[in-house]
Amino acid sequence: NEYKSYLRMSNVLNLVAPSFISVSYLSQAIEMKATLEKFGAQFDLPEKFNENEDVFLKLLPQLISHFPKFLDSPTNTDADIEAAFFSVISMIQLLSQVDQMESFSRNLSNAVFHHPSGRLHLKSKLLGHQLNCYQPLLPSTYHLLINVLKLVRETRQVRYVALNIKQISTWLTRWNSDVQEQRDIYRLLHQAFSALDEGEKAIEALVHLLRLYTTNEAVEAKSDAHMCVISHIAHPKIFVMDHLLDLHPIRALDGQLIFELLQIFVTGDINDYVEFYNANMDFVEKLAVTHEENLKKMRLLTLASMAQGRDELEFTELIEKLRLEKDEVESFVIEAIGARLIRGKINEPEEKVMVSSTTNRTFTEQEWKLIKTKLENWQKNLNAVQENMKNGYYAMPLGAS
Repeated sequence: NEYKSYLRMSNVLNLVAPSFISVSYLSQAIEMKATLEKFGAQFDLPEKFNENEDVFLKLLPQLISHFPKFLDSPTNTDADIEAAFFSVISMIQLLSQVDQMESFSRNLSNAVFHHPSGRLHLKSKLLGHQLNCYQPLLPSTYHLLINVLKLVRETRQVRYVALNIKQISTWLTRWNSDVQEQRDIYRLLHQAFSALDEGEKAIEALVHLLRLYTTNEAVEAKSDAHMCVISHIAHPKIFVMDHLLDLHPIRALDGQLIFELLQIFVTGDINDYVEFYNANMDFVEKLAVTHEENLKKMRLLTLASMAQGRDELEFTELIEKLRLEKDEVESFVIEAIGARLIRGKINEPEEKVMVSSTTNRTFTEQEWKLIKTKLENWQKNLNAVQENMKNGYYAMPLGAS
């Protein structure tokens, strides 16, 4: 019967949790009841009862509510608690109704998460394993994920789950999560990745969050928008920021100094930044990024703009427009190439930078038209090659007769 129950639920389970106890699920429940009673738990069951499914269904939610007593006991090792936790999960997985399984699973996750013990790393391990036991098509997995993300934020570690923003976005769609539920997840993802010092992923989660605000709601996310702008400016590997201007909460910052600063980093040059800094020195100094870091990034961005549509750049031009000393030019260009803002090489004897390609700081309609033209030309050339091959006009290999 237990095997048949598992088969019925196999479409919603990733794996069956190991219980470490080679006895029936009802025997496991009764043994766990006896253990918890030693820790002071009280159960709403008659002294004598028949061992059947009805008793099991009445006992299981009580085992879940009393499970934190395993965490209270100083004699229980992490291995003891983990074994008991998996035993409860294995019992939940054998329920015949998906709704029951979801409800009991959510209650177990909350019982562990909200317990005031200091065993945060153990909690993180338990709930991470629990999350991995279920297919993400179950809506209750949303609540498991919330608890897991909060523990990642608090422990600054993630060892038992894979946090993939694209995958989680797919889950949210599958769960039919409403807008507020999605905002809660992306905000927690931002906080979790920030705690893990994974800056780019934290920023990606924040951008997902801001996309969930309409024009009328944009003012509610002003603080998040401000943080998003600073995060982009401060990150040493992020140079393209024009997509931020499409976000309603970012647009709601229009008229504020932070919005003006963003516009400079999107389309301005180093002279624009220096002028802004001189006029708003106190504002810039209070940001979570230094003036020197801003100056360095603006030099790189200005170079990208200068190189656009150019085959070469003179050292003298770089020295003048980027406010560089002559002995700084080569190392600066090497840094720009390393950051993939430009591709090219240095012609040291002629004191030039030979440019082969550049990164676009913005994608306007003109840039999209240019790409369209290049793709159309590529397609025409490819069609011509195919036509020549059909007609027998192709190059013979060297030495062929």
